[in-house]
Amino acid sequence: MARTDTPRLLAAGVAAGILFFAVTFVEIFARPGFDIARHAISVLSLGPRGWVMKAVFIVSGLLVLACALGLRRAAGRIAGPVLVALYGAGLVLAGLFDAPPGLGFPPGTAADQQPVMTTEAIVHSIAFMLAFGSLIIACFVFAFAMWRGASRGAAVLSALAGLAMPMLIQLGMAGTIATGVAFYLAAMLAWIWLGWIALRHR
Repeated sequence: MARTDTPRLLAAGVAAGILFFAVTFVEIFARPGFDIARHAISVLSLGPRGWVMKAVFIVSGLLVLACALGLRRAAGRIAGPVLVALYGAGLVLAGLFDAPPGLGFPPGTAADQQPVMTTEAIVHSIAFMLAFGSLIIACFVFAFAMWRGASRGAAVLSALAGLAMPMLIQLGMAGTIATGVAFYLAAMLAWIWLGWIALRHR
């Protein structure tokens, strides 16, 4: 692929975030029985319309992989782009392996049923940890590079994003913030950060 395609590869990261946000926003309100306060958005991959969310995970993950290649070319570094690529790979895996049903979703599941961690659900959870863990570390890797490049304000913003994402996840797991809401906010922050980084390198 020609080097002149690098801006398009970077734009793929922005497109991935827009796709993910647009589809999940619609699906949150369109899917009967889904409650963002109780359910993580990954369970939208379950049920009759689950293929929509699976497709979004896979397509957005592939777009992120393209963005990672663009970042490798534009930034001339390895660590940050590799971490972004791991984020993309985690999204693809999350689309290939289903989240566990529970807490009344999909419809027909008992409202008090706790998620059953089957082998497929375990792989989905590992994919989630791989994706978010890699992106959180990437925030600090890019922050360090920007700090060394005298972009101090941008470095601070990147580091703050890296701190905010795990904090939101922890607050959700602790029940301080509704679990689904906390995870959704963390996901949206991740996409905003990636889009910002991609645009900076164009």
